[in-house]
Amino acid sequence: MICRKCGCILDEKTKVCAFCGEQAEPGSVDLMTRTVGDDGASEIRAAMPGLINLQELAEVPQDKEMLIIELTRLQGYFAHVRSKYATLGDLWMMRSQNAEPSLFSWTIGGFISTLFFYLILSGFLPGTPWTFFFVLWLGVTSVGYVQAGKAYEKRKAQLDADIRGMENEVRDFYNHAERCFLPFDYSDPQIIRELIIGLTKGTITSFSDYRVQ
Repeated sequence: MICRKCGCILDEKTKVCAFCGEQAEPGSVDLMTRTVGDDGASEIRAAMPGLINLQELAEVPQDKEMLIIELTRLQGYFAHVRSKYATLGDLWMMRSQNAEPSLFSWTIGGFISTLFFYLILSGFLPGTPWTFFFVLWLGVTSVGYVQAGKAYEKRKAQLDADIRGMENEVRDFYNHAERCFLPFDYSDPQIIRELIIGLTKGTITSFSDYRVQ
């Protein structure tokens, strides 16, 4: 059995591709929601549509000339949604760059901010106990870290929803491709172009070889 998304060879009883995660669904509740209450991410995930299933792959043409002809046909077909592939790539990059807040960074930042405030306050109110400083430091760090965590989870959920929406648009278009033998991850016109060039020049002997690479 071959994964319809990435082309990886799977065991017959496999339900989720270990390489690309096809059919995997995101968790319904994030860590921050479970710890400190709703952060807005749960509502976004609840409204997220299901992932559109991909059509079964057609047989790969065995004749090299016919393979190039069919790849050229598919390249022209998927060129109509080339911008959506680019947008999807940008969204994936944005999700990978959405960094989770660091407790260590917030502890150091909270310390510096609290110390600055404490020194100003002690100038007006001499004898301000250091206990006040530590309580304030704990409060600033805790509140700041929790709020940053909520914002992170909400951004993450929104990006997941945006990716799901865009990927479903591309998947729907993919499912209407006639005689498509390309796995979903290989249907980007730029990848098809590389396949055609490689087959024409002889650097790629078959589609199967390219998929393994």
